[in-house]
Amino acid sequence: MADKKYDSIVYDYFEKRHGTVVLISEDAIFKKMLASTIHKITGTRRDNLNTYENVQTGLKKIQENTKNKTESVVFIERYIAGRPSTDTIITMKRLLPDLRIIVLVGETKRENIAYFYEIGVNNVISKPASMNNIIEKMAFTIKPQGKLSEYMGLGKRFLAAGKLKEALDVSTKILKIKPDSPAGLMLRGDVFLDAGKRDDAIKSYLLAHESSRLYLEPLKKLANAYKDVNQEEYLKYLKKLDRLSPLNTDRKTNIGKVYVERKEMGRAEKYFDLALESAKQEAMSMVSSVAERISDAVGQASPSMSEKYLAKVIESKGNNLTKDDLTLFNKLGIALRGQGKWREAIDNYTRALDISPDDEGLHYNMGMAYYDGKELKMAAKSFDIALEKNPEFYKHSEGASMNMGGIYMEARRFDKARIFFTNALALNPRNTTAKRKLDAIEKATS
Repeated sequence: MADKKYDSIVYDYFEKRHGTVVLISEDAIFKKMLASTIHKITGTRRDNLNTYENVQTGLKKIQENTKNKTESVVFIERYIAGRPSTDTIITMKRLLPDLRIIVLVGETKRENIAYFYEIGVNNVISKPASMNNIIEKMAFTIKPQGKLSEYMGLGKRFLAAGKLKEALDVSTKILKIKPDSPAGLMLRGDVFLDAGKRDDAIKSYLLAHESSRLYLEPLKKLANAYKDVNQEEYLKYLKKLDRLSPLNTDRKTNIGKVYVERKEMGRAEKYFDLALESAKQEAMSMVSSVAERISDAVGQASPSMSEKYLAKVIESKGNNLTKDDLTLFNKLGIALRGQGKWREAIDNYTRALDISPDDEGLHYNMGMAYYDGKELKMAAKSFDIALEKNPEFYKHSEGASMNMGGIYMEARRFDKARIFFTNALALNPRNTTAKRKLDAIEKATS
């Protein structure tokens, strides 16, 4: 069960504040889950979820809500129509800084998430997501502002108006409530910087950084404070930011510029190359996404067409293939097996294992390819390796249990086969094939 306080926060957002949700996604399953979640919270209201499959119509709705002073929480896919949504998110936050945005992703790395927060995203949801997970993420995104946040808003307004004394007084109040508040310390630093007290500003930013080492904003403030003043310190904090959020191509370019100014052209070239590589990877992720969508679209109807597009994206990535690309290899293997190309499938899985030798799924799939080629001993050997890597990987899959049980049985390794048919029967007591196979094993071993 989700925490009741989260339910209450989301309920108040819809019922008391008359807030809405704008979903920009092509994912019908997530759309259904989000609709069910909102219905669970509100009971009967149906006009608070607006769904769109393309960016333009979604943005029009967001602008309409802004004009009507209607609060919006935006759920947006990391990729829409095969393209990264990064530019869209940056544009939305630039035009509407207070807009709340939740990005929907598949599996992703920590540094990717760091970059999302850096460009202004409020939260990230990994799919598939449960109802409770959606409620919790929404609650954290729309949670009513407490005293600290109220003071921060007031302090920023004073700072923007040039009322430095008032802004400094507000930062003092924040730090009385929470002495190590990074936001309060950064506000204090901003006041000192505007007052020309650079050293005091840097001290405040350093304290903010010490209070929350993975928080990017204090590091950005420090880099900015040292820019044009102390090149060594400026470079140090740019590099710290780059380590925490390496997808930022502008930052890599800025690091390269510093090295150019220092006449260290080799190091400059290194960071310029990394900036281009990062941009290339972003483009490649788009290519990969399109290829996967094509592959999914043709499915079993045309394994040869699926093979064509998956092979293209793997080839285009060259030496840039990583563990994140294993799904491409698995899908290509299935497409090859669907055409009876079991040797090519094995070559494909062998290449994938060079990237991730401990992936039990790859060893399992290789075993299935060997079985397609009637190489029974090699199939069983591949399964043995998969089980060494992860002894329990099959336990939640009736299909994998039946496949492994069948192949071990054909190899007359009855003790092994018994384990998998027993598991299949536990997962589905109506599996008559598993029951029949177990009976056959008992007869063969009695």
